[in-house]
Amino acid sequence: MRDCDLRTVIEGSYIVAYDGKDHRTIENGVVVYEGNEVKYVGRQYSGAVDRRVDAKGKLVIPGLISMHTHASIPACERLLPDSGRRDFFGSGVFNCVPVSGSLGGLDEEPAVGAKFAIADAVRHGCTTLVEIGGIGNDHLLSMVGEIGVRAYVGPGFRSAKWSVTRDGKFEYVWDEENGFKGLEQAVSFIQKNQGAYGGRILGMLYPMQVDTCSADLLRKTKEEAKRLGAKIQIHAAQNLFEFHEILRRYKKTPVRFLADVGILDENLIIAHCIFISGHSWTAYPEDSDIRLLAETGATVAHCPLVYARRGIRLESFQRYLNAGVNVTIGMDTYPRDIISEMRLASLISKVIDQDYAAASSAEVFRSATVRAAEALNRTDIGRICIGSKADIVIVDFDRLHIGPVIDPVRTLINCATGQDVDTVIIDGETVVEDGHMIKVDEEALMRDVSQAARRAWDDVPRWHWAGLKATQICPPSFEEWSDFVA
Repeated sequence: MRDCDLRTVIEGSYIVAYDGKDHRTIENGVVVYEGNEVKYVGRQYSGAVDRRVDAKGKLVIPGLISMHTHASIPACERLLPDSGRRDFFGSGVFNCVPVSGSLGGLDEEPAVGAKFAIADAVRHGCTTLVEIGGIGNDHLLSMVGEIGVRAYVGPGFRSAKWSVTRDGKFEYVWDEENGFKGLEQAVSFIQKNQGAYGGRILGMLYPMQVDTCSADLLRKTKEEAKRLGAKIQIHAAQNLFEFHEILRRYKKTPVRFLADVGILDENLIIAHCIFISGHSWTAYPEDSDIRLLAETGATVAHCPLVYARRGIRLESFQRYLNAGVNVTIGMDTYPRDIISEMRLASLISKVIDQDYAAASSAEVFRSATVRAAEALNRTDIGRICIGSKADIVIVDFDRLHIGPVIDPVRTLINCATGQDVDTVIIDGETVVEDGHMIKVDEEALMRDVSQAARRAWDDVPRWHWAGLKATQICPPSFEEWSDFVA
């Protein structure tokens, strides 16, 4: 008999329940679910149950929502810390752009990479993933179905591609017709797959980057999103190079450009949105962008880790919240540990604001739960209450590094990581138990992804190797370019 056919009671030391307005903690409480729905939350339950889950010494929380995840980007491509080109102003993504005329950069087998990414995210406590503009095809869908995650998916599209010439110059290669063709394919994908796997698959439109999409393509995207009833997510204000490119191209900041095009509204989720007016790196000292974000109701998907390792930060999480902006949490790329992302979001904001009260544990937890659900127009996820989906995560607090627990949410954010996740339940089905994936052979997956990564690295020499192949990613610095080109 499947989990979802049983009435199950979880008996936990700490339950983070939702009272209709906010999360609150119940000590020594219970959660009862049947099918894919929570039936009861409280201190005790006297009704009949089919199964009991002992979560003593553990924290029971709603499934966490990653608002920005690239499941289709391989781990080997993004493990590029401590290096890169200075003339890309700290951007990590441009260091993976292939040389013009090449077949591409590093590339693991996509099915292996997708399975690894989704399993990694779920294992660390994510029950809903917004998979932005990746492969969006059959093997990604099959991984979502096999592992059991809830996901917003769709193929990305754009009017231009990034490229780097052999002498190291970054450039845009425009193909407007291909952008509109990509939008048509994305619409067809959503129409075909919406509601698959018991409603766990939903579509989202992904015009990939503000600097690679024309104004006409963005207007058409909004039109199609309205017709489909779908959300839109776009990368914008994600690096300094892009910020000044949009200023040069349109005499506007990326956020102002999106507003003037008409796409900046409550239906839009902006990935990153770091380089806005008022950020210390932009030399654009005024606050119109943050006011626009708040006034239009747009959502920001903040991914602190990928930026911290490039020496970049949001300025700041608390500033955005104070202005009325809906800020959510994403994981972007490897590693995919949303609990660690919450802690980093909190700590960086405290440092930037020089205020220990900034970006509190409660605030970043809301951003990974109810605020994310709000951005998706969902009232049935990101919370544990009667009628909510049975998307539940159990975190083991009975560990030395956790220590004594006074406030369980503060303990989660400040002491725990995704490795402390013991159980993950999605749509009433247990997919992680005792810290291990149930439907995934973890040993075999690690072997497959390691071999795929090794093949990718062997096919494309590392930066410090001489004789750069045409498919090589950009070398560490512009000055050294001539030493690497074959």
